[in-house]
Amino acid sequence: MRPPKAPYRLVNRVMRWLLATPARSGRVGRHLMLLHVTGRRTGRQLVFPVAYRHGEDGRLLVLTNSGWRVNLRGRPEVEVTLRGQRRPARAELVEDPDRVAVVYRALIEAVGHRRAGRRMGIRINVPRTPTHGELADAARREGLALVHLDLPEVRQ
Repeated sequence: MRPPKAPYRLVNRVMRWLLATPARSGRVGRHLMLLHVTGRRTGRQLVFPVAYRHGEDGRLLVLTNSGWRVNLRGRPEVEVTLRGQRRPARAELVEDPDRVAVVYRALIEAVGHRRAGRRMGIRINVPRTPTHGELADAARREGLALVHLDLPEVRQ
């Protein structure tokens, strides 16, 4: 689900300001970070506030269906500002619907299907955890993707 563009731009500007330094990132920085990528076509430096979580494999995990993800195709070198500190990272973009469905299903089961929609920014329109097939179809239809981020010395 995406909010209207004008408020979204304003919120992103505020979030970029908040997350840029350790002093301002505070509680917000426990769940949000800045992802710095280079535009595929323009070569411009782009900065996106993104929600993250710690994956079971120790990497950071970002769930997205946003268009900025295409900038990561074949370009794994990125930077992140995590808790106000900017550092290099290596991104793995996962767009395969079956692999995306596995991760989404595990996360939905972990928090319960009633709370998962709000926490994950998705709409669950069945009164249960969606099946693997339903999630894979949603990933294809809605462009759901995962970004795994490897960072040196991430402290939880």
